[in-house]
Amino acid sequence: MKIKIFAASMLIAGVSLSSMAQGYKDGIEYYKVDQLDNAKELLERNLNAASTNKAEAYYYLGQIALQRKNVAEAKANFDKGVAADANFAYNYVGQGQLALASDAKAAGVLFETARKLSKKDSKLESAIARAYYDVNPTTFAKDIEKCIKNARKWNANDPESFIFEGDTYADKQDWGTAAGQYELAYTYDPSNIEAQVKWANTYYNVNPTLALQKLEELNVNNPNSALVQRQLAEKYYVANLGTKAAEKYGEYIKNPNHFAQDEVRYVQLLFFGGKFQESYNLASSLIGKLNAGDPNVFFMQRMKLYNKVQMQDWAGAAADGDALFAMAKPADVTYEVKDYTDYAKALQEAGHPEKAIKAYEMAAELNPNNLDLVRSLSDTYADAKDYVKAAAYYQKVVDNDQCKANDYFVASRRYYNLAVTAEDEAVKANAMAQARKYIEIVDEKVPDNIPIINQKARIEKLEEGGKNTGKAAATYKKLISLLDAKENRNDYANEYISAYQYLGNYSMDKGDKAAAKEYYQKWLQHDPENSDLRRYVESLK
Repeated sequence: MKIKIFAASMLIAGVSLSSMAQGYKDGIEYYKVDQLDNAKELLERNLNAASTNKAEAYYYLGQIALQRKNVAEAKANFDKGVAADANFAYNYVGQGQLALASDAKAAGVLFETARKLSKKDSKLESAIARAYYDVNPTTFAKDIEKCIKNARKWNANDPESFIFEGDTYADKQDWGTAAGQYELAYTYDPSNIEAQVKWANTYYNVNPTLALQKLEELNVNNPNSALVQRQLAEKYYVANLGTKAAEKYGEYIKNPNHFAQDEVRYVQLLFFGGKFQESYNLASSLIGKLNAGDPNVFFMQRMKLYNKVQMQDWAGAAADGDALFAMAKPADVTYEVKDYTDYAKALQEAGHPEKAIKAYEMAAELNPNNLDLVRSLSDTYADAKDYVKAAAYYQKVVDNDQCKANDYFVASRRYYNLAVTAEDEAVKANAMAQARKYIEIVDEKVPDNIPIINQKARIEKLEEGGKNTGKAAATYKKLISLLDAKENRNDYANEYISAYQYLGNYSMDKGDKAAAKEYYQKWLQHDPENSDLRRYVESLK
């Protein structure tokens, strides 16, 4: 089952995690692979760090604003970039891109200003080509072509021009050609992260194994890249490689440049990896860090419930379930069937069957065709000693063509309990008939089964109405024969006791005192602490 928080600075083995991160450069990497929200968060988070080149950071913040059609914000960022370092060429490219919409000549002047600051720079030329393309690829087709020619004339092996062309093919959904351009880019520059991530993302749907291999190789060569760590963890997750995803997420969230939602995902992965206590602890800590209105508080409380159920801490799970259903649910979120069934299971095991019934009924409303839910409802009604409803719900199970052999056995037990407790004679008679019907069906399907034969004998004994007519004698004798054939017959003391008690009482009522004494003695072998029985046996002459 797949589900949906907060960044914190941490220390591991006494080493500052800042050494594992790339600061604002992680934000640039996210921008280059079109993850704008993540890029902006990291650029802003690291903007005032001593290692940050503010002029460069503002350029990418301006580009993010441009892609979001926020011209005023883009202009403000490019202007701040120029103010931070007037010799950094790229902010003039950004300003020129803004000017292109209304004044191509003014834009050209700004582009030339950039070129003078970084002469014959193939990377800069690719950035100018991208500026033209982003404004209007048709109107400025010749300008774009000229820029790419310049870029390759000045450095034929620079990856930026090939990445740019790959992006243009990706925009046309020509994935094969796009992947080819990205491959050329990282062939010329094996250290280029953008090209390899884009290639892996493009190629994943064609050959996920090969795409994962590329990301694994990239991770080895760039161990401090938050983007690469996260991309690999995400791809493991998408590929249902839960253990690998959990391991990689565990490494990645130690990077200060991870995101809030990543810790939520890690809670899930720990859960699916069977690390329930770790998952529970992280979910609990996140709830303490998140704002009260954050929807992830709900998801983390849900995971607390799920983890407690897996740990079989029933009281704790019931308390976490209480908290989950007491909190305000995010507007765009619906309750899962598992929310109700885990809560119901916890309540049932914690000794609150009435509350458990309500939770199971809510689950059944969401998924009325789920036989497991119907079975659970019957179990819970049985725990609550409401045998009428327990039997009625199990009748729904055996009426379904997906029922199993064991369902007939359980149905027989439900009707047996109803027959024992019913005060109305008609209800009692019907329940007894149903108990007999279903035990016969399962006996035919699974012959010579000890629990089935034992249940069959109990029903026959009940049918006698306390008169010891011997109706169950043959079945109890068969039960004893099956028990005697077992190597672990000492594990069946209760079954032996029931059989010998019945046969002893039946023999005594018939006047066969010798047979009765023999049965009672065998009963005593399985119930040696029964002093009353021992005295009675000794009194028999």
